[in-house]
Amino acid sequence: MISLVNITAENIHRFLDDILEIERSSFPSPWSSTAFQQETTRRVSHFWALLADGAFLGYICFRMFSGEIHLMNIAIHPKKRGNGLGRHLLAKMIEAGISEGAETARLEVRPSNIMARFLYKKTGFKETGRSPRYYDDTNEDAIVMSMSLLPNRVSRLETDVICQPNPTGEGAAYTAG
Repeated sequence: MISLVNITAENIHRFLDDILEIERSSFPSPWSSTAFQQETTRRVSHFWALLADGAFLGYICFRMFSGEIHLMNIAIHPKKRGNGLGRHLLAKMIEAGISEGAETARLEVRPSNIMARFLYKKTGFKETGRSPRYYDDTNEDAIVMSMSLLPNRVSRLETDVICQPNPTGEGAAYTAG
């Protein structure tokens, strides 16, 4: 069974080692534990863990404000990639944004991160600009991608799992099975 659990300041200690392991194996300049902990204190931040039968598979962190979703960070355990889990997390993020009245979603991605760019395009994001020398570690530009969430502009989001509310309610946002 797949669960999406809300990460909070109260429970982040349960997930932080797994988050940092995935983060370090996924990005050339990984976020610090402090950066993740700070996200749990921001009113506009949403931070979710993806679990399957208790195993930590990945996470997503995004902010919602002023009618916009801004994807901050997403990663799936390297051994679990390619199974639709990243797309599932993005779909849940978009569903949450739509339910709260967001009109757009946006993100920044490295041009060298081909797999992430493919995932975002497959989900419906389009390249809308560039931020020169956005990444301090390599001076690499960021590709800015966005998508409209307005009802007549959103294409059907497909995920590999069917989600429904978690009957236990123990901090889980969704359960799939």
